[in-house]
Amino acid sequence: MAATDTAKKSRNPYLDSDEDFLTDSDDEKKVDNIVQDIENDKLGDHVPNSRWAKVKCAVREWGETSSCHGIPHLSQANTVISMVIWSVILAFCAVGFVYLFSNTLMQYLRFEKLVRLNLDLKQTNFPSVTFCNINPYKMSKIRTIKELAALLSVYESAANGTLL
Repeated sequence: MAATDTAKKSRNPYLDSDEDFLTDSDDEKKVDNIVQDIENDKLGDHVPNSRWAKVKCAVREWGETSSCHGIPHLSQANTVISMVIWSVILAFCAVGFVYLFSNTLMQYLRFEKLVRLNLDLKQTNFPSVTFCNINPYKMSKIRTIKELAALLSVYESAANGTLL
């Protein structure tokens, strides 16, 4: 008997006979237990009976799934203090939004036109060459580095027109 049990365990489960499909494996039993637990949890959920309880449940569900900032925090608050704090924060933000929106809308609906053009066109002579000595590198230090000295000589010969 023990030899047949070890042989069954070592076999490929996909090659089992039809008789093995009639018995539940350990994995199938675990899955069945999980499904049964989920069904029991669904049955244990309290279904509201009164109209007020149904409205309260619907508002709480909406609040928990809302994408508006702060509303999920308010609906998930467990204590009265946290509910009051979140209510004050939400009320303050709502009042601020209404104030800023109404001011912006009133300003837009006034259709104000403000045009000020002050063009002061004077002819200015710009120099053809500008010298700015803001180079932080010292030429004596550049000439000590072989690669930079070679680059500098190429640049100077290109500037003189002798580069070929």
